[in-house]
Amino acid sequence: MTIDIVRQVTLFSTLEDHDLQALAALARPITAQRGEIIISQGSVGDALYVVISGRVRVYVSDKDGKEMVLALEGPSTVFGEIAVLDGAVRSASIAAMEKTELLKIGADDFFALLERNTELNRSVIQSLAGRIRKLTHGAQGLALDSVYRRLTAQLQECAVEENGEWVITERLTHQLLADMIGCSREMVSRIMSDLVKGGYIRIEPGRWVIERKLPADY
Repeated sequence: MTIDIVRQVTLFSTLEDHDLQALAALARPITAQRGEIIISQGSVGDALYVVISGRVRVYVSDKDGKEMVLALEGPSTVFGEIAVLDGAVRSASIAAMEKTELLKIGADDFFALLERNTELNRSVIQSLAGRIRKLTHGAQGLALDSVYRRLTAQLQECAVEENGEWVITERLTHQLLADMIGCSREMVSRIMSDLVKGGYIRIEPGRWVIERKLPADY
């Protein structure tokens, strides 16, 4: 079971079966309950984690408790590897959004695998490059785009196609969306209300449906 889970992770997809087996044998399964903090910003990076099921929230916060959500991650994603690689403290916190099953892989075990596997080194570099591009895009949006454009971009990123409709099934509260795009909850609520009234978004139990193309400007 564990080796099949590890094989689905993009970061480990280039590993040979014997390396996958070794990694799976070293991984320790853990469970995080909804709201539980798995990693704290500023803590020591002694392990990385693979999400088996559930979802986690990646966020940064200041001394006053104000938060900025960087990402929502689901099954087969990896987090915590940056602090493992550079030896610095954790740059962000990770909290479970629901009951979440994970695999925990110690830093020493991960480094031992890196030393003998060039393909994994390449995969790690590609993964980090992808994160940098995503963060650069996010910073550009915060600096140059309006709140409306940031919100609609986030909604479209979360939407998936189901039976010819674009739907959002993630549990996105207005506060969570505000934390993700860097604005107030009141602003998100106002824009969402206007999109619903305008017939662009339909609210259903457990999901939001994007009924037609969202306007380019607000």
